[in-house]
Amino acid sequence: MKTQLLLFLFIQTVLSPVYSQDTLRTIESTRSGQHWVDAQTDPPKSPEDSLKCFQVEPGLKVELVAAEPLVFDPVAIAFDHRGRMFVAEYRDYPTGPEKETDPPLSRIVMLEDTDHDGRMDRRTVFAKHLNFVHSLMAYQGGILVAPQDKILFLKDTDGDNIADFKQVLYRGFKPFHSQSQIGNPRWGIDNWITLNYGPGKVSSANHPEKVVEMPRLDFRFDPLTKQFEPDSGRGQYGNTVDRWGNRFFCANRNPIMTSTMSYRAVKRNPFLVIPKAYVDVAPSGGETRVFPLTEMKSNWLSHAGTHTSACGVTAYIGDLFGTDFNESIFVCEPVGYLVTRSLIQRDGAGFTSVRARPKADFLASTDTWFRPASLATGPNGAIYLADMYRLYVEHPRFFPEEAAKKMKWRAGDDRGRIWRIVPEKAPSIKPFEPPESTEDLVNLLRDNNGWRQFLAQRLLVERQTKKAVPELNRLLSESESATTRLHAMWTLDGLDALNIDQLLKLLHDENIYVRRDAIRLVASRLKQHPKLLDQLLLLVDDEDVLIQYQVALALGEDDHQPGDPRITNALIKLAIRDGAEKWFALAILTCAEKRSAAIFSGIVHKVEPTHKMLIRELATVVGTRGDLDEIGSLLKTVGNDPKQSVWWQTVALSGLAGGLQRYRGERGRMSLAKLLSKPPSVLKDRIEPIRKLFSNATEVALANELSINDRVAAIELLGYQ
Repeated sequence: MKTQLLLFLFIQTVLSPVYSQDTLRTIESTRSGQHWVDAQTDPPKSPEDSLKCFQVEPGLKVELVAAEPLVFDPVAIAFDHRGRMFVAEYRDYPTGPEKETDPPLSRIVMLEDTDHDGRMDRRTVFAKHLNFVHSLMAYQGGILVAPQDKILFLKDTDGDNIADFKQVLYRGFKPFHSQSQIGNPRWGIDNWITLNYGPGKVSSANHPEKVVEMPRLDFRFDPLTKQFEPDSGRGQYGNTVDRWGNRFFCANRNPIMTSTMSYRAVKRNPFLVIPKAYVDVAPSGGETRVFPLTEMKSNWLSHAGTHTSACGVTAYIGDLFGTDFNESIFVCEPVGYLVTRSLIQRDGAGFTSVRARPKADFLASTDTWFRPASLATGPNGAIYLADMYRLYVEHPRFFPEEAAKKMKWRAGDDRGRIWRIVPEKAPSIKPFEPPESTEDLVNLLRDNNGWRQFLAQRLLVERQTKKAVPELNRLLSESESATTRLHAMWTLDGLDALNIDQLLKLLHDENIYVRRDAIRLVASRLKQHPKLLDQLLLLVDDEDVLIQYQVALALGEDDHQPGDPRITNALIKLAIRDGAEKWFALAILTCAEKRSAAIFSGIVHKVEPTHKMLIRELATVVGTRGDLDEIGSLLKTVGNDPKQSVWWQTVALSGLAGGLQRYRGERGRMSLAKLLSKPPSVLKDRIEPIRKLFSNATEVALANELSINDRVAAIELLGYQ
């Protein structure tokens, strides 16, 4: 063991970076996990002894809520509308029951504190024999779970706290393995439910005959209409919505990610290719840093000191820890026996994050059986942590067969802990009183605790409580709380009671997220209410880039008037100002199915080489679409530039060439060379200036007095001759 650690340090610190990475990969390909598989392991600890092993952020304390024999293998926690705790026990992990004929092992249990001492003392198995269920969500008076290839609704209808009603809502999902499967349902601010990892041939209970091929992305559905679709994110085990409705997710090496635009926006321009629409909000892979208190036993040497099993990403939405915690995102790292805390920050139209403590983690343990899987904000504002408490949490498929055979994969399946984290000097914790009336639900929207606000919104929308509309209108117009206005707006939308006058006012709300979401709601109504476009266009000049970005996306929803010059001119203005940024450029391109040449001609004389990507992609869209009038318009702009700005002309022709190769229309295969040598009659007068541009390329490339951008572009252009 020591020899291999010394080898690792030698590679990391002495050899060159390129050589060290190549060497490390070679070692890992043959020694995965074997550098520690024979090492002696510590015995499990009692809950009391394990508690002594924690180091938590100063000013906080950890309390035991439940332990074996009350709970086993807990990996996820959810609280229902009555404040009751439900826990997913992932007892199938990692490979299911010993015999294929045995029933599945996973369960949902309900834990209760009957004597109100802060510790759970009663266990009820709400549902058993669930196939690889590792997550849950309170839903319509019951619990929503995802048994590997389906989404299942469970409910107790006779009051004995045991589910007696089971309904498959969706089926046909294709799991990759027990760490990558459908799961982690979350109610979004937009009243849709999103889950991680939803590929497969999926159908709904409402329409089993309609099977839809879903991509390897996240999955979302409307709980009222049961409509379903892909989400543009791609999480593994971790899904969360913050107090402003922003959704974050994670994968093993990517602790915090978010989507940049909806899947619908990604796909609405059929001539545009966006490989993915999700980004890292925090450093990922080898750039991440964690600070374990004891050696990490990862099966990859190179993962030491970094996130290797990031999971259970959770936004804190409570009110118990003060404003310093308001933008906090927690991520579990079970291989490192720790939990990290980062602070989300605005970064233009997107997000970035900083660690709450640069050189230490939120919570870490020296107990090598401590396996944090996920967290949850409780009704009281406390943070609850599910600790699977296993010897191993790696999956056998990632180990060489000889190493996997040596490991006791189920060691610890007779244990499990749930911890609560609160301030050492906490104010009196406000007890949760379940809402009994419509008035109670509306009052919860006024609460500072985001969990209670989301609960009220969900219940009002699920139950379609129309009589709440007058009070919701009052909250929307009078509340000083931005989160209250945000939830009131989306609740009214979920009740189909949000009117146009309210939306117009909300477009100018003082809170950036209320305004952003008002734009989203306006965009969804543009086809029914075309006059909304006038108000939307006024926001093109908004001072905040997030609003500008949302306007750019919204303009693509008004596709019934592709020739409307107001939209084209707005996109040109946005492109000139912000089109150098990748995602802003892509947002504009999603709106440019039939406007690319017009946007191109409107920006090329007013932008710098920082806009190369946008110019290239606009031309690519033109070529892929293959409309001769639009190709002619683009060629006219390229060929009639009196300044001979070769850099953008070359970029445009390069994009056009790539797009023509993708064209699959009635004219068959196309290429730039074919277009120049045998142009269609409608393009003949556009071709000669392009040929002249090619003939001048050598002269430009050799002209020392010209800019380096033009000379490099000219050399590139020569490659197309």
